[in-house]
Amino acid sequence: MANTTKIKTAIEPHVRNCLSKQFPGHVFKEKPIQLTTGGSYTFDAVAENASIVAAILSNRAKTRTGRENTGGVRKALLEIGYLKAVPESVKKVMVFTDDDFYQLIRRRASRLGTGPIQMMLCKLPPHLEAVLREILDKASHEQRAAE
Repeated sequence: MANTTKIKTAIEPHVRNCLSKQFPGHVFKEKPIQLTTGGSYTFDAVAENASIVAAILSNRAKTRTGRENTGGVRKALLEIGYLKAVPESVKKVMVFTDDDFYQLIRRRASRLGTGPIQMMLCKLPPHLEAVLREILDKASHEQRAAE
């Protein structure tokens, strides 16, 4: 099974740092937030005062075989639902590490009324891009083998 822990230990910290630069004075950590629909959800990046909540998406727009990444799209649309359930007073952000996936989700999500959700791109440096590509390629290879 593809080891995705490096996404949590290397990719997401870089993206949280990106968010700190975008929103100076804030430090971001993974933590649960109460939802207006009841219950809570653990978001990838939450400002220390919980005034900003972000979902980090490290997917690609296409699979290794060139098909649309429907699993990644489903995950992104689910994250939009969770962000919409965050209290109105909180700034909501979706951060993408892949420009093609960012563009795909912007097109798809426009039909869902994502109004207050800010979408942004955080490009990875080459060494992290290589780490992520290796993880995603391995996961994709395993998925193809299981079909």
